[in-house]
Amino acid sequence: MLALFAIQWRGTQRVGGVFGPIMAAWFVAIAVAGLIAIAAHPAILAALNPLHALRFVTHHGIFGFLIFGAIILGMTGAEALYADMSHFGRMPITLAWYGFVFPALVLNYVGQAAVVAANPGALDSPFYALAPGWTLMPMVALATAATIIASQSLISGAFTLTEQAIALNLCPNMTVRHTSKDQRGQVYVPLVNAMLAVVCILLVVTFRSSDRLASMYGLAVSATMFATDIIFYVVATRRLRWRPALALAVAGSFALLDATFVVAGLHKFIDGAWLPLAIAAVISLTAVTWLMGRRAVARELLEERESVEDFAAEHAALADAPKGAVVLLSGDPTGVPFVNSHRWLDRLVSDEIVIVLTVKSVARPYVPEAQRVTIDDISERFVRIRADFGYMEMRRLTPILRACGAASLDIDKDTTSFVFANPVIVGKSQGGWPRWQRGFFELLQRNSRTLAAELEIKASRQIALGVEVEI
Repeated sequence: MLALFAIQWRGTQRVGGVFGPIMAAWFVAIAVAGLIAIAAHPAILAALNPLHALRFVTHHGIFGFLIFGAIILGMTGAEALYADMSHFGRMPITLAWYGFVFPALVLNYVGQAAVVAANPGALDSPFYALAPGWTLMPMVALATAATIIASQSLISGAFTLTEQAIALNLCPNMTVRHTSKDQRGQVYVPLVNAMLAVVCILLVVTFRSSDRLASMYGLAVSATMFATDIIFYVVATRRLRWRPALALAVAGSFALLDATFVVAGLHKFIDGAWLPLAIAAVISLTAVTWLMGRRAVARELLEERESVEDFAAEHAALADAPKGAVVLLSGDPTGVPFVNSHRWLDRLVSDEIVIVLTVKSVARPYVPEAQRVTIDDISERFVRIRADFGYMEMRRLTPILRACGAASLDIDKDTTSFVFANPVIVGKSQGGWPRWQRGFFELLQRNSRTLAAELEIKASRQIALGVEVEI
């Protein structure tokens, strides 16, 4: 298991190149095993009729309802498909699922039913009953390898969701490495990889029994699917502009089934199903706290900014040659940050060139050096710079300075200072956050990577301006 996490840095494309043939052999093997059993008992194909399932559920009372908690284990893995969509694209996943994976699973499950129907004693292990004699050990080895490799979809999905959460301001900024110049969604997040490895080891050591892990996983999957139904309704109505009635009909049909799985699995709560709910609660709390806190910081920074036009009008041309440059790091190129609350900046920039620097990531792997930097000379002493980086590139100060030098704007000097915000969180006198949540946000804020750290600006050139934020 540790070896699986250790090779994640190579990227999904390389890992998939190694694991792909093994998984292909796995699905071929289970399909063939199922076909052999079906050929021996072809009458079992009648089990594909959904009326049998409906009859079973409606004629077995509470047991017919609770059986949904076990059925969900036959659907695990489907919840990872949407998370991996950005890794591979919609078409490869659709073709692989409907053309290869889904048929193999159906054949295998029906084959297991055929074995049990012919020999009820095989109910203890119907899957391995499909591989009698000498084929048993190769099937065990293949199943072990496939089980480990199947975790890859969840690991890569966790990387993707983390990157998207950072982009949506739902997660503190952390190192995200893109591993493919062809697919932007293929990413590797070192911190998440390490956390997953530690948690997986703790789960195996703590739960020990695969039955308890299955109870935990079943509820986690069904809850994930139910949450996806809700999100689908929101996206369909707000982004895709579907009629609410149509979106409710589509999402509601799935939500009704997934809610049944959730409720049917709640009785496993004390057996370990509480853990995914606890983890989900922590992640949700982190996302909400970070989002609300960053919005409060953004509002404060917006109040302290001054429009580019007003700032340029206030600061006339330099009387003498400039002594240096002051670079203000800002995510908003339309305004000059900090000036409304830090009026002493006027003295700091009185005989300096003032530069507002905005760093952006663009939707292509690399940006040519000639197109790296866009420079707008607003006035003789006021310059606005936008620096673009591709998603395969590390955002660093050195290429920005090099591009500016090529454009006759030499700011690669020890006299150049880089100014950025250092939010200081304080409590409101009334109606503020609880102390524990404010402290939690401060902890997240301290451990989030700042733009200055990401650009690798020398400490001697940094000026961190305190921005008091009441929450």
